[in-house]
Amino acid sequence: MFGTRVDLLKDLHDWSMDPSAPRIFWLDGMAGTGKSAVARSICLFLRENALLGGSFFCLRADDSREDVRRILPTLAWDLARQDPNYQEALLRILKDVPDVAYHAIEKQVYHLLKVPFVDKKSPFHVFVVDALDECADHKDTKKLLENLLSISLRLPVKFFITSRPEPYIRSRFATSQSQAHRILRLHDIEQHLVEADIFFYLTRRLSAIRSSSDISEMFPPDWPAARDIKTLSRLAGKLFIHAFTAVQYIEEHNHVERLEILTRFTVNDDGLLCYGPLDTIYAHVLSAALDPKKCTKAEISRTKQILATILAIREPLVLSDLARLLDLTPFDIRVNLGHIHAVVRVPAPGQDGVVSTFHKSFVDFLTTPGRAPENQLITLPVGHYNLAHRCMEIMGSDLHFNISQCKTSYLPNSKQELATIPESLKYSCLNWAYHLTASHDTSALLMLLEDILFQKFLFWLEVLSLMRTIDLASSSIMRVLTGENTVSWIQYPDNYSC
Repeated sequence: MFGTRVDLLKDLHDWSMDPSAPRIFWLDGMAGTGKSAVARSICLFLRENALLGGSFFCLRADDSREDVRRILPTLAWDLARQDPNYQEALLRILKDVPDVAYHAIEKQVYHLLKVPFVDKKSPFHVFVVDALDECADHKDTKKLLENLLSISLRLPVKFFITSRPEPYIRSRFATSQSQAHRILRLHDIEQHLVEADIFFYLTRRLSAIRSSSDISEMFPPDWPAARDIKTLSRLAGKLFIHAFTAVQYIEEHNHVERLEILTRFTVNDDGLLCYGPLDTIYAHVLSAALDPKKCTKAEISRTKQILATILAIREPLVLSDLARLLDLTPFDIRVNLGHIHAVVRVPAPGQDGVVSTFHKSFVDFLTTPGRAPENQLITLPVGHYNLAHRCMEIMGSDLHFNISQCKTSYLPNSKQELATIPESLKYSCLNWAYHLTASHDTSALLMLLEDILFQKFLFWLEVLSLMRTIDLASSSIMRVLTGENTVSWIQYPDNYSC
């Protein structure tokens, strides 16, 4: 929000415009401290000042955004569209190495950064890479950092990188030349500075709730009271996500009562960054949806099934496709998530938008023993098992001969009008192997898979061909053949038979 993180953003603005400053700025912070919000703000500033070379926002479980090898090709594409000198150099390279985007990290750094910038005298540009820890391949992530740090002083570009303080990332910066990079730990910023920003954010958002309400008489004259905002700010500590979640919860309904409920929570005075207050608000929001006094066992089970699916799913789906994948109706999902809109994004009635969590800290809460109460804890392998089972059921029921309605086999797909494959079937064909190998018990799934592939293997390949992802056929099968929880069944299937 405008008006928050003023000192930090000024520091970043100064760094981006100082040609003598370190080439790499690493903003290190725990989940919920506002790293991505800072990254978006610096992108806006850089774009307005013609300094943004390109940006890449990493995201776990999104194939296009969790692959570290896509970062540099994306940034190169962005920069080539605005810098004629770099574009010219890049085109010469692509004539000799047209598939550089698929090369190892070391080769990408050489061809996309080192060679094009030889003798380059253009003004500095800044690349922004957010949530680097979200990339799936930690080894390649380390290689990217090692290579960037080793050549950064010779490049006319800067990198602004954000991530959690994961050991494999911290170690790269710890062993590099200190003049090549700068580190700012977001969770080490003094408590009173962060609390002031959160106080400002809460004041603006809660005042907006009051001004937009049609029933002004429901509010006390001084609502929101400064003492309540101060209490919420103190509860949030250094976690912006706590303030965001609190506002989402208050905004739903019963604004006055909900603010009173949240301000009753207590927090220690030690000033340390901890997730206790955030976990308390997450648990409180979930309690209404999982309360055995108000919900039946079937309703609670269905809500947890939906949450487990949202957490385990490989890529976010719109409501109608998620419902199909769960074998539920969109209405079922809306009803079961009705009490937890503060933590889960659900499209408005009549709309078919994506269903997802607001922040990964909620995923951590639900899947970490000791943080979530026992009745709220989600076991991710169970979610993967259910998704794998549904993927195979959908493939078993929907795959059939000539599913693409191809008129002739003598013409390529690109020269024919072909049928549209339902999103739920696309998802199933692409991701069944991922969910199967992440499941807690694979024996029943492997027997089901055996039946499906014996009968419909070629139909599955047809869908992959239609989606231009035929290469995934071999990688999916290899994933199953080499998975830690599948290899023993494949080698000794008789040991698992009844």
